[in-house]
Amino acid sequence: MPRVKFNPQTAVHFHETDPGVDWAKDAAPAIEFNPLVPGSGVLTPNVVALASGGYRMYYTGFAPGLTNQEHLGHILSAFSPDGSVWTPDAGVRVDVHSPHAAERTLCPDVVPMPGGGCRMYYEARRPNAPTVILSATSADGLDWELEDGVRIGDGEWSYGSPRCVYFPTDRGLIYRLYFHHYSFPMVSGLDAQNHIVSAVSRDGLHFEMEPGVRIAQETERETYAVYAPEVVRLGDGSFRMFYAGWAEGIDGGIFTAASDDGLEWTKTPEPLLDLDVPLDCGMVSEPCVTELPDGRFRMFYEARDGERRARILGATSG
Repeated sequence: MPRVKFNPQTAVHFHETDPGVDWAKDAAPAIEFNPLVPGSGVLTPNVVALASGGYRMYYTGFAPGLTNQEHLGHILSAFSPDGSVWTPDAGVRVDVHSPHAAERTLCPDVVPMPGGGCRMYYEARRPNAPTVILSATSADGLDWELEDGVRIGDGEWSYGSPRCVYFPTDRGLIYRLYFHHYSFPMVSGLDAQNHIVSAVSRDGLHFEMEPGVRIAQETERETYAVYAPEVVRLGDGSFRMFYAGWAEGIDGGIFTAASDDGLEWTKTPEPLLDLDVPLDCGMVSEPCVTELPDGRFRMFYEARDGERRARILGATSG
């Protein structure tokens, strides 16, 4: 079978039509928490449509039987043929590891590589240190090999919740990584600089920070932070971002912004998803969007109920 030519504009985080701003929450959870460690929950979904059919979701939690309380979780995965019913894959995709991820691996973003296989960008945590963004590669999406070095990190600010979008140019392919930029130690307030920013690379490994801020803390729903960008390129060449905004006393909410170039963004002020049903009344955060076989879109997000049990929930476009 002839190999399909890699098209960086449609390879990942691409939808021909705009998923839009109208979403209805699904009744049943997509991924339940591990009952052995209910306080840790499952978090930070990233869904990939597979070329062979179906979907794979990467997320953070504890695999069955692995409940090390010194750690806060590792990256797992689950498979679905239709984007509705999910079966966890066996094993751990990216476990905790020293030195940068001794406490937790989370916020995965899996993208295909131009030469084949895929790369995962993910947030790494260790005790009493700023978070950094690391990467790993895989031939099959299940077995992952860690890549040396730190993709994003400076020892002063915390970085995480990455999303990678390809930008073809006359000088070759540009990798643009969107991610959060947090104060360390974390402080709140609209002057805390807990923004969404970006960096670019020509090889996917060595990144340079871009000037300016992509999404800034500006409103009363963003007084703690903005983060977790889900950036989608649309068929007309424009972009839509879904992201989380946190405020003191309001743990999250999913918001959206639009852009013509992926750099300058215009926000829609009201949340698309808020903390308003029993399963997510304690937190709404970390959106990701995929297209369903029937042409509708499903947004997966992390949520906590009133007892602080974290699940991955879904909402479907109208």
